[in-house]
Amino acid sequence: MEFRKLTLLKFLELAIAIACIGLHYKTRTNDFDTDTLSCTSFGGYIIILIGTIAGVLMGTPISRRIYIFYCLVGCATFVGAGALNIEIMKHWGKSELRDYGFSKAILAIINGFVFLADALVEWREY
Repeated sequence: MEFRKLTLLKFLELAIAIACIGLHYKTRTNDFDTDTLSCTSFGGYIIILIGTIAGVLMGTPISRRIYIFYCLVGCATFVGAGALNIEIMKHWGKSELRDYGFSKAILAIINGFVFLADALVEWREY
């Protein structure tokens, strides 16, 4: 995997994951399953994405199969976290926190599809 293929999608995924964890800090749901999946998805993938970007910049990229695996798991966890957050936020009354919660959920689902697109691009070139 070369740096030119990595730039846009990986930095976009990282930026959205950082935005999601920032919004999650503000809008915790007090539902154990939703909060746990959200924290592990957002925080874990920030670490994975920084490691992936650093590996490519240092000239030691990860295997394509592992890269595709990380992308597919990222897609599943971000879409799952977004769906659970939407389900919880539907029951909150109209408020600014609810709007932030929906924003977090929508960004998580968008990032899930960016991960899927990234996996498909990498698989096509595999």
